[in-house]
Amino acid sequence: MKIEYLQLFIPVLLILLAGIGWLYRHEKERRLEIEKQLSDKKYDVYIRLLTVFFDLLKQVKKGQPTNSAKLIDKMLDIKKEIIIFGNDEVLFAFFKWERDSQTKRNLKALAELIIEIRRDMGNNKTSVTTKDFLKSLVSTDEDFKYLQEQGYELS
Repeated sequence: MKIEYLQLFIPVLLILLAGIGWLYRHEKERRLEIEKQLSDKKYDVYIRLLTVFFDLLKQVKKGQPTNSAKLIDKMLDIKKEIIIFGNDEVLFAFFKWERDSQTKRNLKALAELIIEIRRDMGNNKTSVTTKDFLKSLVSTDEDFKYLQEQGYELS
């Protein structure tokens, strides 16, 4: 009698375990697909943010006027997506940059935001510092020193 129950129980157990295994694998694949889609959207918004910054930098360096209304619209769209897709560190760095955007801490806050974006995009152990990034934005060391003399917080 015990052998009959055992013979009946083993196939049922195997079917149950196979079903659980399939559910686990299916759920894991679904989660990975969602993470991939999220990652793609996150990278897209980060690229758009950096494009806005560098387009603005080009305009400033060329002495061209900027369209404030258009820039505000772009930044609000980007902010919405960073709130949805960005990780906490990037989001907080973005908020800090916004807060500091009209102060002499704005360049440092921008550099910190860029570094957090780099970390979120897979460069967790980046050795790039805010000073490294900011020096890359100006033409010469003299320009960098000039900004420091003007009271900009750069490192």
